[in-house]
Amino acid sequence: MDWRVAVKRAIPPALLNNVLLAFPMLYRTRLVRYETTLADDHGIEELIAQLAAALPLEGEIIECGSSRCGASVIMANELRARGIGKTIYACDSFTGFDRRELANERRLGLTGATEKAFTSTSLAYVQKKLRRLGVERTVVPVPGYYRDTLPQFDMRFCFALVDCDLRESMTYCAETLWPRLVAGARMVFDDYSEPNFKGAKLAVDAFVSRHGAEIGEHGLLRRLYCVRKG
Repeated sequence: MDWRVAVKRAIPPALLNNVLLAFPMLYRTRLVRYETTLADDHGIEELIAQLAAALPLEGEIIECGSSRCGASVIMANELRARGIGKTIYACDSFTGFDRRELANERRLGLTGATEKAFTSTSLAYVQKKLRRLGVERTVVPVPGYYRDTLPQFDMRFCFALVDCDLRESMTYCAETLWPRLVAGARMVFDDYSEPNFKGAKLAVDAFVSRHGAEIGEHGLLRRLYCVRKG
C-alpha cells in the first residue's frame, strides 16, 4: 500500500477534511499533493504537459472522475499561472462508484474495489476546498452519474481527463466526449496499467481501435495514456 494512502486511511475522513480546510497550505505538501491519485509514476507531470499542449486550442476542459478534485485544482493552478481563463468541469458522483456498475465489474474479475472506495469525498467538501484554494471560479463541480450529466454539455473541449476507473464509465465518457473535442485536443486516461482496475485498459484499447482513423497519435506515457484527436 502506498504510504500516502496508509496515512490517509489512518485518519477519519471528517477529521482529515476539517484539518485540510483549516490549514489549506497542507494541500501543497508532498504528503497531500492536492489529494490526487496521480502523484505517483510522474502522473502529475504528464498531466500538466498534456494540458499545456492543448491550451492554445479553443474549448474548455473536462475531467470525469474528480473525487476530491485534486487533479482539477492542479490544472486550475496551471491555468492561473499562464493567465488563461478556461473553465474546468469536474464531473463525479462525489459519493463513490455506481453500485450496479461496481458489482458487475467485480463479478467479471476486473476490480477488487469495494463499495467504500472514493466515498470519503462529498460535493460540500469539494466546494469548500475550491473556495479555500481560490479556484472556485475556474473549477465547476458537476455532481451526478455521467449518463445524467455529460449529455447536458453543449460546448467544445480542448482537453479531457478520463479517470473514472471502471470500464463501462470510461467507455461512456470517452465516446460521449470524443465528438465534442476540437481537432488537436487531448484525451488522457488514467489507470491503463493499474492492476486493480483491469477494465481501464480494455476500455482504452477498444476506444482506440474504434476511432483509429480519427486519432492523430496515441500511446502510454509512464502513467497516463494519451490520445490526440487528428
